[in-house]
Amino acid sequence: MRAAVVLAAAGLLLAPPLPAPGHRLLAAQGHGLLALDDSAQEELVADGNRLYQEGAFAGAAARYEAVLEAGLESAVLHYNLGNAHYRIGDVGLSVLGYERALRLDPRHDDARANLALVNRQLRDRIEPLPRFWILVALEWWRDLLPSPVLALLLALCYLVTGTAVVLRLLGRGARGRGLFARTAWSAGVATLLLGTTLLVRETELGSPTEAIVVAKEVRVLNAPSEESGLTLFALHEGTKVRIDDRAGDWAEIVLADGKVGWLKLDLLAVI
Repeated sequence: MRAAVVLAAAGLLLAPPLPAPGHRLLAAQGHGLLALDDSAQEELVADGNRLYQEGAFAGAAARYEAVLEAGLESAVLHYNLGNAHYRIGDVGLSVLGYERALRLDPRHDDARANLALVNRQLRDRIEPLPRFWILVALEWWRDLLPSPVLALLLALCYLVTGTAVVLRLLGRGARGRGLFARTAWSAGVATLLLGTTLLVRETELGSPTEAIVVAKEVRVLNAPSEESGLTLFALHEGTKVRIDDRAGDWAEIVLADGKVGWLKLDLLAVI
């Protein structure tokens, strides 16, 4: 389970000219008000935000990475790191930052907008295969509400279920007992549904292992060997792949368009 860092989302303005209409400004967020006793991490985030505003993007990225290396993370922190890498020109790492931010907070609109901006600049153009509509609907439901809201609704439904069951057992009138029975049944179903959703969200149950190509250009082979493997196609930094299998320091990857091949693990960064 990831350790969570609570960051205040106060915007820090950085005003370079936008490349074109419709592009979202890549701005750092948050003054690093961490829910931690150790003020060193808070100072690192604040220092990173200051460096970002001053245009020292490499220094800002180093500060954010130091916080992550301490085992602390949040969607805002990954978002800021993605912005810093984008300014440096590290396209693959910027995509990684936005993807990790969205993995922690699927409703982070700024991360989603910036990811779309960067994806339009990638060299690889991959047309995804059509997806079964039920899978799309399930993913929509999973990401519909933030985890804290899901947890609160789960607790309320659990409380209503327990209360309704007790009142059903203690009730005397047939009408009242029937009402409490229906309430207990409905709240129980809601409790099961919300609990399952929260479990899937927090454990990433059923989620594929995805990664980002972080090298400038890589050769995807038909076998996990540089000596005997033949080049199938090339990929470039920022492209997202799914890892289906591993063999030593190699990964079998699958693209959104269905292409399959083998790639060295050190050329990838898992989301």
